Amino acid sequence: MKFRTVSRTDVVPNIILVYRADEFSFDTEPAPVAGFTSILVNDLNLEVDGSGRIISVWGVCPYTRWKPASLAPPAADPGEAFVISEAPLGRGISMRINPQNRWDTFADPTSGWVCIRTGAACDSATRILPGIILETSQGGEFCAIWLKPEQFPTM
Repeated sequence: MKFRTVSRTDVVPNIILVYRADEFSFDTEPAPVAGFTSILVNDLNLEVDGSGRIISVWGVCPYTRWKPASLAPPAADPGEAFVISEAPLGRGISMRINPQNRWDTFADPTSGWVCIRTGAACDSATRILPGIILETSQGGEFCAIWLKPEQFPTM
């Protein structure tokens, strides 16, 4: 599974990223209405529409498992990200991007950022939604997802 990013400055979605500590989960508000399926990173859903465009991030990501780190997000151009899959995406059938092992989740209460990363070298960073940055390799492989919720939980 790969990702294709497209620079775009004309549209800024009117959403916010939230973290619900009592549910151990991220969500975007308002919830999108055009969801088709999702790509799972650990247990975090990158929700995509019928064209494969990421339109939301939601799902379980327990702050009790986050590893403290000093984080500074990469410089990211605004844009959109699309999932490129060899197998057709099926409505309501999530596909896990890392079925063999879970990737570490790092968090920095000072900066307010959370990052799930693979450890692979990243070549491109795109701010796909407010508070959400996707990093990919030159070949379109997933490298990291950066999340900055409106309120950071007490770790």
